[in-house]
Amino acid sequence: MYSKTVLVGNLARDPESRQAGETTVTRLVVAINDAYSKDKVSYVDVEAWGKLGEICQKYLTKGRQALVDGRLVQDVWVKDGQKQSKLYVKADNVQFLGGKGDNQKDAPQSSAPSTPSTPSAPASQSGSDEDIPF
Repeated sequence: MYSKTVLVGNLARDPESRQAGETTVTRLVVAINDAYSKDKVSYVDVEAWGKLGEICQKYLTKGRQALVDGRLVQDVWVKDGQKQSKLYVKADNVQFLGGKGDNQKDAPQSSAPSTPSTPSAPASQSGSDEDIPF
């Protein structure tokens, strides 16, 4: 089976990190506004592991807009004899978008530790819009 989830929203609070063995796990809560009802907001829990989580902890703050690309995960456990479960997104990639926190000049625009960055065209390159490869 395959699960792919893409979210765009604002962080509802500052990221919270913890250690799981030697790996950092950062928890984000993304607030997503309903496209049809201005008063309706969904809050989605997101976990970012390892280097991605460390970057999110360092650069993201409450109110900052982000795009999260990941997969759905469901944890199930028993508490007081009752079966409990929680659905969340495990992030594969987080891109930092505009919004609160834009004044951070040293913040990267996106973070994807598992994907090498694509080099951009040199600034001195001249040509028409037809030369752009996308």
